Amino acid sequence: MKSPNTFPLVLSTLCLSLTVAAVAAADAASLDALQGSWSVKRTNQEGQVISQTLEFKQDRMTFKMTGPDSEMRFFAKGAVAVQKLGPFQTLKITGIQAGRSEDSAEAVDDERTSVFVLDGDTFTLASNFDKERSSQPPRAETYSRSKAAAKPPENAAAKLAGTWKMDVHIGENDSDYELRLSQNDGKLAGTLISPRSGEHKFRTVTWADEKLAMELDRDFDGNTVTLIYNAKLGAEGLSGTVVAKGAEDQFSGTWKARK
Repeated sequence: MKSPNTFPLVLSTLCLSLTVAAVAAADAASLDALQGSWSVKRTNQEGQVISQTLEFKQDRMTFKMTGPDSEMRFFAKGAVAVQKLGPFQTLKITGIQAGRSEDSAEAVDDERTSVFVLDGDTFTLASNFDKERSSQPPRAETYSRSKAAAKPPENAAAKLAGTWKMDVHIGENDSDYELRLSQNDGKLAGTLISPRSGEHKFRTVTWADEKLAMELDRDFDGNTVTLIYNAKLGAEGLSGTVVAKGAEDQFSGTWKARK
């Protein structure tokens, strides 16, 4: 049985363990917020515009400096950890390797501790305040988070080209068709295939703002009527409306198609 005098020691040890765990969790959360690429441009002592990039991947950091000609001027990498220093957050960098390029990077006998402030997509880093370094004066720089490269728009042909099973509902009538879409010289073309009356080519087929619009001339009792098909592409295929141009209140319905 433990002596009553050991209880305060056990309690203190438990509190210390919880504190260390909380600090470690906070540090991990701070590193999570830094993940990704950050960049800044500055003017050096020679009046040249220098670009600097910081990239965080888990607990590793890479630093790149390029000149106005985009040529690599300096490269460094190392392990990073976020630590609290009173009211400040600091970034500690250890295991540093540096050189004119990644291929020439060598181990550096140095560690760096820099105070930083993170505010949304801006990251202000105060460097070289921890100790004096030759030709490296203390300075504060504000980096901006680099946006991920915009995803190129999907090609309309990749989305739409092919043969679709099409169902049209007008009033109390349901009709089945095939819809064949293709792309030639950057332009969309379409054909409506009816099991009752054969093939009918669309006069126009356009894809804009994620919407499909098609116009089809049909002959009804000797009269030419232009049918306008509009639709959006969703997870289950195409769905939209069909109306007769100029007689929308008399002829309108819905349609859907799936590959």
